[in-house]
Amino acid sequence: MSAALRAWSFLVLSLGYLLAAHIALLNRSAALAAFAVTLLVLLVVTSIKGRFRIVWRLLVVAAGAWAVIMVAGGAPPVPLMLPPVLIPIAIAWLFGRTLLPGAMPLIERLARVVHAPQEPSPENLAYARSVTWAWVLLLVSLALLNLALICNLEPGGLIAIAGFQPPWPVSPAAFAWFSSTGTYLLIGGMFVVEFAIRTLRFPDYRFRNPVEFMRVARSRLPNLMAAFRNG
Repeated sequence: MSAALRAWSFLVLSLGYLLAAHIALLNRSAALAAFAVTLLVLLVVTSIKGRFRIVWRLLVVAAGAWAVIMVAGGAPPVPLMLPPVLIPIAIAWLFGRTLLPGAMPLIERLARVVHAPQEPSPENLAYARSVTWAWVLLLVSLALLNLALICNLEPGGLIAIAGFQPPWPVSPAAFAWFSSTGTYLLIGGMFVVEFAIRTLRFPDYRFRNPVEFMRVARSRLPNLMAAFRNG
């Protein structure tokens, strides 16, 4: 499968999963929940790479098939509750590990790649470290808030599944709108707001609009991916 086809497949599966999960949670539909879990399993399977990918893919397919059967039978759709917590935590870890002593903050890595061959100013590098911290705080906050919603969901939340009454009951509609829509809108909004702040703070910033920035970033995608992996 070509890289372009993989990218489009991932995009279609992601959008399909988000839409199906949102509608399933809103309507408490077992059939739609099972379909959303199926798309989620396909997303995970296509994302697995590495030396033992076949073994891991088989394990995910087996666990996913069991989850689909359980959810289709009316079990609480716990697999649909996990991504709004796990995805922000995973991205927060990606940012946070680069803030450890001796490491280069992730946003600084990306800034160096995008601005090459020019060297970013010390002010830009200090700002990049602050933005890396901002991303970590936002993502951890989103993960904790979604976890609180999952615990207090009524019916079908973790506290209710354990047989207790949630102290702050959350409706399926509120959970669906925030977890499967609001979370990702806030992450996208962070990009827009941060870019606006950057252009205001640095009037001589070379990119005056997000379209130009994305064009240059796309042309340097291999270097950006290398920066994500190992700096």
